[in-house]
Amino acid sequence: MRVIISIFICLFFAISTNGQQQKPVTVKISTPTVQCEKCKKRIEDYMKVEEGVLKTVVDFKQKRTTVTYLLDRTNLENIKTAIANCGYDAEDVKAEPDMYAKLPTCCKKPADQ
Repeated sequence: MRVIISIFICLFFAISTNGQQQKPVTVKISTPTVQCEKCKKRIEDYMKVEEGVLKTVVDFKQKRTTVTYLLDRTNLENIKTAIANCGYDAEDVKAEPDMYAKLPTCCKKPADQ
């Protein structure tokens, strides 16, 4: 009987410590090269597969991307890098040149159109 009670106590503590997650963090990232609705959709779709990212909202008029993520799964630099890998500048991280070249003409900087 003692063994059964001690097993239940151990399971209770194991479950209670694993169930604790950090609260999500929301950041606003300047994305100055976002031009249109296609850019918005491209970034939001790309960020859906990034580990730890819960929500991404791109405001192309204000040239800002709001990302909600879990700190224990990713960090701000990884998110900026993911946006750059999608072909767009993210604050101090410049767009990946190969991905930028693949963007539609309307999604490129006005100087490059």
